[in-house]
Amino acid sequence: MVAFLLLFRSLWHILKILFRQEEQKAIMLALLFILLIGTVFYHNVEGMTYLDALYFSVMTLATVGYGDLAPQTALGKLFTIIYVLIGVGIITGVIANFSRALAEYHKQKKHHEKSASVNKE
Repeated sequence: MVAFLLLFRSLWHILKILFRQEEQKAIMLALLFILLIGTVFYHNVEGMTYLDALYFSVMTLATVGYGDLAPQTALGKLFTIIYVLIGVGIITGVIANFSRALAEYHKQKKHHEKSASVNKE
């Protein structure tokens, strides 16, 4: 339980670093927008419930593809091709920025630990 709390604390600091960056805010907005587009499209064209449409959108963009849901119409299949090509790029940007924030967090943590040990001496 303690390890989980420490992990959550570190994640919180990483998210704070992330959302100080204007680029990350724009990418997260783009991610939310593309998920919204996918959800509405799959609901209206494929007849999925909103939850199923959101689930399918996330699984598609995350490239998981369980296969439990799939587009049935030709329009749905064409949309999915374009959706994946655009969405995977957005997801890649989110992951790259998260990785950059993680490196910055560890750099700050290392610097803080180093300055704390110098102050003790």
